[in-house]
Amino acid sequence: MLAATMFWSFGGVLGKSTHASGVVLSFWRMWIAASVLLVIVAVTKRWPSVADFRRAGVAGVLFGLNICVFFIALETVSIATALIIAALAPVVALPVSIMLFGERMTAVKVICAAASVIGVVVAVLAAPSGVSGTTSSKIGYLWALLALVLWVGYLLVSKGVRANVETVRFMFVVSLIGAITVSALVIIGGKHLGEIHGAGWAWVTLLAIGPGIAGHGMVAWAQPRVDASVTSVLIQAEPVGASAAAWVILGQRVSLAQALAMAGVVAALCVLAYSESRDGGVEIVDAVS
Repeated sequence: MLAATMFWSFGGVLGKSTHASGVVLSFWRMWIAASVLLVIVAVTKRWPSVADFRRAGVAGVLFGLNICVFFIALETVSIATALIIAALAPVVALPVSIMLFGERMTAVKVICAAASVIGVVVAVLAAPSGVSGTTSSKIGYLWALLALVLWVGYLLVSKGVRANVETVRFMFVVSLIGAITVSALVIIGGKHLGEIHGAGWAWVTLLAIGPGIAGHGMVAWAQPRVDASVTSVLIQAEPVGASAAAWVILGQRVSLAQALAMAGVVAALCVLAYSESRDGGVEIVDAVS
């Protein structure tokens, strides 16, 4: 889980380094990942069935849209801001889980959710000048929020799918369907796919193999072997690592107030995850070996 979080922390930095638009970057990232996973499927002889495609198809569409929208958001907002908004996924999923799965509402859930929302608002408003406060960045916030909704939708849909589809087959189906989904957006938007040049190909390849395949693969393998509280804490540490990477590699500034707000959001999510795991409220869907 720690290694997966490290891989994910560099996802935004690698995407920014390609200097490609969000849709084009997503197109190449998804097809490279799908191609590598095709080789893995062929070597391991874990070919997905028609039933696997039927079960995981919707998850693939949501995953492809999430990747695309997230990288579009990064065109106008900082990596730190986009990821701290994405870190609200457990809080957004909370009311949906209560309605769909009958999970309990507790004081800890309400307090941590409120603290997280306040922290995100402060983090966005406290961003250094040149990162927030413009019309383009406000649109970027909307894209980041849409990416959050798509990510939560993907998590909820895939929760049931993973119980019936083996991990490698699931990753391949999701990547392939996601790649086809992004391809449709490229055609509809009339995007030119030749935006990536030179070293950009190395960055997008690292993005597809590192955060894309290795990161998600490690999480799928580790979930049945790591306590729920540890898993949730390490995943929510991603925005901190991503902000540090963006600061060191891309020179994106983070104000003191923004850093404290981000730390508050991560702390609230950690308390929520730990409390839920202690109460048995967090369910881990085991990866099928």
